[in-house]
Amino acid sequence: MVKEPAAEGVERTSARVLSEAARLFRERGYAASTTRELSARLGINKASLYYHISSKEDLLFGICIESLRRVHEEVAAAVEAESDPRERIRALMRAHLHSMLTDLPMHSTMLLEGKALSGQKADEVQAARDEYEKLVLQTVSKAQRAGAVRRDITAKHLTLGLLNLLNWSMAWWNPDGELSPGDLADILSDLYLNGAGSD
Repeated sequence: MVKEPAAEGVERTSARVLSEAARLFRERGYAASTTRELSARLGINKASLYYHISSKEDLLFGICIESLRRVHEEVAAAVEAESDPRERIRALMRAHLHSMLTDLPMHSTMLLEGKALSGQKADEVQAARDEYEKLVLQTVSKAQRAGAVRRDITAKHLTLGLLNLLNWSMAWWNPDGELSPGDLADILSDLYLNGAGSD
């Protein structure tokens, strides 16, 4: 079904609201940010903003869910495209970093500010995080069973270590620096799969 032009315009504006809110929350923190600041950045009045959202927490929830949807879909497709268990981990790492680092405001807001959510919103975001972690765990477990990664560490702890390696690279990676997301993925996947020790 073809979308009506007006509906398409609302959808574009709603996406812009989420993107700008993510930038604001990343720069100032969720608690210190206001909808008045967001309205000013968007060049709209507060009444227009509340046409797209019901509250500031609603914005944070939308950012977290969208962040997790994007990374989950990109990683799932990348993993599915590979048949070799070891290469699936490389593909997972590359897709995760690409998704995260090409939209840092959204992903960093999800990781750092999502704890401000409460009630059902917090539960839904946690469920989405659990689903993504399950995908990573399954990929690591299959690689472990195939002998592609070490077996003296549980798949759970290999997964947690992998997610830590991926997620917290955003704390130091510089988009204007010498490493592209792909370059970083090559370095981190070699480090994860082959280790940093020398012979």
